[in-house]
Amino acid sequence: MTADAPLYLASASPRRSQLLTQAGIPFERFVAPIDEEALAADYDGPLALLGEYLAQQKALAADAALRAGAQPLSRVLASDTTVLLDGRSLAKPCDLAEAASMLRALRGREHIVATGVALLDPFAASLLSASSATRVRMRAYSDEEIAAYVATNDPLDKAGAYSIQHPDFQPVESLAGCHLGVIGLPVCLVNALLELASSAGAAPLPLPTATTGCPWSAACRAPYPAASVIHVAEWDAASDNEHVRWSF
Repeated sequence: MTADAPLYLASASPRRSQLLTQAGIPFERFVAPIDEEALAADYDGPLALLGEYLAQQKALAADAALRAGAQPLSRVLASDTTVLLDGRSLAKPCDLAEAASMLRALRGREHIVATGVALLDPFAASLLSASSATRVRMRAYSDEEIAAYVATNDPLDKAGAYSIQHPDFQPVESLAGCHLGVIGLPVCLVNALLELASSAGAAPLPLPTATTGCPWSAACRAPYPAASVIHVAEWDAASDNEHVRWSF
């Protein structure tokens, strides 16, 4: 990677842009459209890795669009968040009624927020990815609070119909894992993937542990995604064929 080659963020999410900026990671935003609903419907792997799979597809789509536009080769970072409850994924609600229904289903219960991150490195013809799973317990908010929050329209672009950081609703009682992953981008995993891509296959910097704490967010709570598997795929940009080469 040359010094002037940017890192592209394949996400329109202002939250992810803000987290990268706060982490001091320079980037440019470049989003290529994909049919997430169709991809999710065709996905038949572990539900906890759905977000990672969608992140990979976003990165591949952005890379293909950059190549089609004759842009200089650059790394592409993508992410996707899934909210998992009772063996199903709660996607972004289609309307306010569905948002209210999701919030009632989540109320007073624990669920999993799994955020996948993918880093496409055209210089090494590799696609690195990993997932951060956080256990989230919602507080027992009232029907009136749900109605007031839904009226703000904030739930409509959020998986599971909520944002953990909303200043008025504040739906979360407690969490175990990566707070930033619940917001939408586990910066610890982004850092690990960037370190791995820059070190020619060497082990990435260690992720936070129960003893060290998280350097990225004081709101993160152990156990952190320290055991997350980083998947490494070798892919052929000319044929768009991707095949798993190794993982560790």
